[in-house]
Amino acid sequence: MFPRRLQAGGHVRVVAPSRSLAIIAPEVREIADARLADLGLTRSYGRRAEFNEALSSANPRDRVLDLEEAFEDTSVDAIFTSIGGFNSIELLSLIDYAKIAANPKIFCGYSDITVMVNAIHARTGLVTYYGPHYSSLGMRDGNEFTLANLQSCLFSEAPFAVRAAPQWSEDHWFLDQDARTFKPNPGIVVIQPGEAEGRLVGGNINAFRLLNGTPYAPPLEEALLFLENDGLDGDKTPVEFNRRLETILLQPGGETVKGLVVGRFKTESKMSLEQLAAIIASKEELAGKPVIAGVDFGHTMPMATLPIGGLGRVVADGADARFELIRY
Repeated sequence: MFPRRLQAGGHVRVVAPSRSLAIIAPEVREIADARLADLGLTRSYGRRAEFNEALSSANPRDRVLDLEEAFEDTSVDAIFTSIGGFNSIELLSLIDYAKIAANPKIFCGYSDITVMVNAIHARTGLVTYYGPHYSSLGMRDGNEFTLANLQSCLFSEAPFAVRAAPQWSEDHWFLDQDARTFKPNPGIVVIQPGEAEGRLVGGNINAFRLLNGTPYAPPLEEALLFLENDGLDGDKTPVEFNRRLETILLQPGGETVKGLVVGRFKTESKMSLEQLAAIIASKEELAGKPVIAGVDFGHTMPMATLPIGGLGRVVADGADARFELIRY
């Protein structure tokens, strides 16, 4: 089930299923609103999005009410999350998925929202989107790639290639928009050659593996898996990425995945291409399947928007790596 495309005049509702909207600075909101306006969109906030209680969040039931109201409000065309965090998994057993299935529309967010975009797809069949938060749109400089990919994925139906951004950053832009550091992008790299097409599932590996063994995990059978890391494990990232990937592949259907797309690692993660290649080579479930890395999505900026449940294709031939979105 694909949601209706956005178009000029559309209405975006911002909800806070993880951390509160209250922690987003006014100047970041102002820039984000301007970006939405440039796309011809208007914005409203969920009635409880600014609630800020335990763990910088609203009560779980208040967060669910905002989410369900956004889906049921016929004036709303798309729902964006305010920011990530650590606790949106609290909502999964409280959501009335029948309300979402009866009112399909775009739902977009990343990081901790990994559990929600995958759970909603698993329980309703609705294609959801692993892409920027509302707050992500408030990054003043270097956001052209993010906005162009968002527009391609949410406003159009034409297949397109997710290419490498010209440059990337991992700085704390939200603390100081004038103190930015951008790095040349070495591009997408081939870890294992091959070609595959499949239904896309994934997101942040640390959050995605929380769904293991639950009724909210998307089916892995013949899926094209995409995963990125948030860098919170520091120099332990190679060890943690290895075992978290293993736990995912050990889930039912893990041996049938068609391939793997890996997002860019932060410098602090200390993950080299050689280490990543060794990790991938150790997974029998991935033997003979295409694996590419260094794709711009997740916790470095800018980021692409990827459809959970959409159809993707990977072509990894020698030094040529291509990642295409076919249906989304």
